[in-house]
Amino acid sequence: MLKNAFFLIISVCTFPLLVGCDEGNGFPVTCDRPESDEPTAYKGGSTDNGVYQSAAWNGEYLYFPGGAYYEIHHQLGEVPDWFAFYVSFERDGIGSGSLAQAAGNLVEIKAISDQSITVVNGTCADFWLLARVGLGSGP
Repeated sequence: MLKNAFFLIISVCTFPLLVGCDEGNGFPVTCDRPESDEPTAYKGGSTDNGVYQSAAWNGEYLYFPGGAYYEIHHQLGEVPDWFAFYVSFERDGIGSGSLAQAAGNLVEIKAISDQSITVVNGTCADFWLLARVGLGSGP
């Protein structure tokens, strides 16, 4: 009897870990990805002294929901030497909230050229994105 009760408790406690989150088909839930292989072009922002910034520190950031895919035109005319991406939960970053440097798969680099840098939000979380891309020594 005790052996059966122990087995039942172990089964009930470990079953959710073995199954995971799914939609009933046995596969994990993932967020929507772009419907097209073509990223959304972004041509805003400004360049000053070899540094491109997609918005001012307290300006309007790019809406960056899970799976968002952008080709950011950096206006440098050369392949950048460095890049830094920041995310916020607020549209204007430090204007009404805070921001943090992106890490992990929050911003995945898909391509980089003398005209643009292509990024995707590899998570399922929604953020606002600030991009800084530059020539010469780092950010």
